[in-house]
Amino acid sequence: MIHHSVSKNRAVLMAAAAAILLICFNQPALHAQIDTEISKEYLITLKDGGTVKGKLVSQNSQQLVVRTASMGEVTIQRSDITGIRALSSKDALKGWFPNPNPSKYLIGNSAIPLEKGRGYYQNTWIFFNGASYAFTDNLSITGGVEIFSLLAGGSGPYAFYLNPKMSFEVTDNLYLGGNILYVNSFRSFEDFSGLGTLNAFGTYGNDNNNITAGVGWGFYGQDLASRPVITIGGMARAGRRIAFVSENWLIPVDGMYGIYSYGIRFLGENISLDLAFINNADIANSLVVGIPFLDFVFNF
Repeated sequence: MIHHSVSKNRAVLMAAAAAILLICFNQPALHAQIDTEISKEYLITLKDGGTVKGKLVSQNSQQLVVRTASMGEVTIQRSDITGIRALSSKDALKGWFPNPNPSKYLIGNSAIPLEKGRGYYQNTWIFFNGASYAFTDNLSITGGVEIFSLLAGGSGPYAFYLNPKMSFEVTDNLYLGGNILYVNSFRSFEDFSGLGTLNAFGTYGNDNNNITAGVGWGFYGQDLASRPVITIGGMARAGRRIAFVSENWLIPVDGMYGIYSYGIRFLGENISLDLAFINNADIANSLVVGIPFLDFVFNF
């Protein structure tokens, strides 16, 4: 470990956060001028929470005309639209809806960004609650808190985390991103100033099938790790409502200490449910299949 002063450690975090914000807010406002093409299939999200799926027939600066399977041609005012997601020709032919949760794996992120104005609520094993929101097409912020302390008597520590993420598409099927994960508590222990990681990652693929590799340098108090944690994650959509997901970590302790995970993601148009297991040789000595991981995500 490399020892730094607290002030220098904070300066590193502030500089990283400032860089993320500067890069994000200088990216083009893609959401404000949605690049839609005639005859392509789209899933359109409306301000009232409804969705319209169909082929774009015509458009102008004020409205879109979409041909749907159940309602025929529908005219939609642009002012009523909060998001538009293109359906690949493959997905449209199969009758698949877009993957509702391509921006994250079980715990970590892919570099695929959330669309501006969209977000999600995540609950993990009842006790851990988090939410994410995209302020631009390139910047989203996630935060969460555990409620186990409250259920256990209310004495704390009420742990929470913050996770600003910057990500953008470099070229077709290639995304780059970075984030800061910071964990602390509302009732901190003595001399505990929080811990976290500074992360960079890249994703190759699309919303349905992708792989992500990343590195993250951990920090705790005055200590910043000299060697990074390496992460590799991916997902593969096997059907309209089923995908496989995996997230794996190589931790620089006694050489490299590996932890892997595997699971199934059940998909709905605005929800997903992960049933997975976290495992390695040590865990398997006690639990052959690994430690169960269960979470539920609702998109908004």
